[in-house]
Amino acid sequence: MATKSLSVQGRTQLKAYLNNVYASVGAALGEQFDVTPSVQQRLYEKAVEHGAWFLGMINVAVVTEIKGEKVGLMVAGLITKRTNTNTTDRQTSSVVSEDSKGYECQFTETDVHINYAKLDQWRNRTPQQYGDLYSALYRKAMVDDRVRIGWHGVSIATTTNKATYPNGEDVNKGWIQKVREEAPAQIDEEGLTFGHADADMRNLDVVVESAKQMIPEHLRDDSELVAFISSDLMSDYRLESLAANGDKATEKTQVNDNRVTGIFAGLKAITPPFFPSGTVIVTYPENLSIYLQEGSLRRHIKDEPKRSRVEDYNSENVDYIVEETDAIGIIKGITKYVPPVTP
Repeated sequence: MATKSLSVQGRTQLKAYLNNVYASVGAALGEQFDVTPSVQQRLYEKAVEHGAWFLGMINVAVVTEIKGEKVGLMVAGLITKRTNTNTTDRQTSSVVSEDSKGYECQFTETDVHINYAKLDQWRNRTPQQYGDLYSALYRKAMVDDRVRIGWHGVSIATTTNKATYPNGEDVNKGWIQKVREEAPAQIDEEGLTFGHADADMRNLDVVVESAKQMIPEHLRDDSELVAFISSDLMSDYRLESLAANGDKATEKTQVNDNRVTGIFAGLKAITPPFFPSGTVIVTYPENLSIYLQEGSLRRHIKDEPKRSRVEDYNSENVDYIVEETDAIGIIKGITKYVPPVTP
């Protein structure tokens, strides 16, 4: 049963923490306050430092306006040339992609609470440790959902429905949805099978190669491309590798920062957190961006004894961007081939 009230020491710790937070931003206790842009960005940097490794691979950009042009991906293709200056002026080429489709950050709420029972477990910690533990829970709740919605988001509802859309499908339009709308030729959702001579594709290497072939030739062989592969597609491969190699390190499989990676179609393969099943994506990691409007993060922390908890209300303007839609290939609806049962 949850603690109905904080211990004396727990109450003292909570009061000191709240006073410190509000004093640091110059706001009165219990008011909503604006989070400074430097702290806003630091929140995501701290998340990477504390294990949110995928955020460290992609591009998290703070933009000044709620709506504008994309930052762009630094894969412009060939820029080296020669010009006959007797007749023609030399022309520069952009070192970043220049997509005509821009961004528009959407108001997004991340409201969480921590019950007194959890807070009271920290009553004997130092004030610094107490603050670090609180911040870690709050930060993880926010950044996990940023990635989850990035993969699964398809629409922007006025009022979202967590019961119907548990992965935030109605919170914002994520990366895959942006490709559906902006570059439908770069996504194949017809469905295919793999892993057998009678399947659509013989193995996972062929599936990855097919996604890679969606990308223009001048970008296709860049060493920075990676393959994102869902865990359900990787599971059989992992089991086979473990059975064949035991505890030995192999060229095909390696464990790095809790990620199991492999090499498929010449590309490093990674399974990102919250990645949708039956999916392979080939792209540059930094081609996937989360845009945060500068200064849009607002916070209100409320001690709510009627519910035996502390409530932490947060809002931020967010958008998900594929910087260069040509530089991505997506295949969805992939399943392992199941041979027909013969009578």
